Amino acid sequence: MYNVGICDDDKVFCAELEEMIRSAAGALHQKIETEVWYSGESIMQDLEKMTCPDILFLDIELYEKSGIDVGKFIRDGDDYVTHIVYVSFRQEYAMQLFRLQPLDFLIKPVSEGQVREVLERSMKQRAQGKALFEYQKGGVFYQVPCRNILYFMSSDKKISMATREGVSEFYGKLKDVAEKLPAGFIMIHQSYIINSGYAAEYTYETVKMQDGSLFSISKPYRKAVRGRIKELEKERLHVGI
Repeated sequence: MYNVGICDDDKVFCAELEEMIRSAAGALHQKIETEVWYSGESIMQDLEKMTCPDILFLDIELYEKSGIDVGKFIRDGDDYVTHIVYVSFRQEYAMQLFRLQPLDFLIKPVSEGQVREVLERSMKQRAQGKALFEYQKGGVFYQVPCRNILYFMSSDKKISMATREGVSEFYGKLKDVAEKLPAGFIMIHQSYIINSGYAAEYTYETVKMQDGSLFSISKPYRKAVRGRIKELEKERLHVGI
């Protein structure tokens, strides 16, 4: 079952979107359950007591608590798993939402094709998020969900792996680690691999992670890193026109 949320104060649009989602579910051969909210206040109250849906279609221009407020509420709760798809009549909002890491930004009116495409992309990324990273330490094998890994740092032959739960260390080569990781991880330096899903800010020379860690992007990697970032941002922030 794939759980889809809709939060929009336009009840007609919500009904139309629900119908598009039902149609997409049939085309994708996926059981989908939808839940609808008509205000930012109501969804924030409910999310304090329930798990976020797998994907949330969220209007930006809600009364009182805006869609941006709701997005911040979700991300400030340390939830970077829920896929947020913003919808609006105004395209200029798109680049203001980078910090909230939306999966997509759609311009109203929304088409059934756009809804099906974004749902399919969400499902594919969710499947990738179930990938596990396996490493060995002291003769024992460990597995960690890749979605929980923030970054890897290498010093000599010791690798430090920072996760949402803490830091683990093991011995190995960072290039061997990179070969085991799914899309979304970027090698920015011979000593650093980051999970782009936890990046807060990029410059040409540095990347700042959401936990405050700041890493330099070494010269040999800068062109490749910029290209990879652009590819990932097209996937995450594909603007529907």
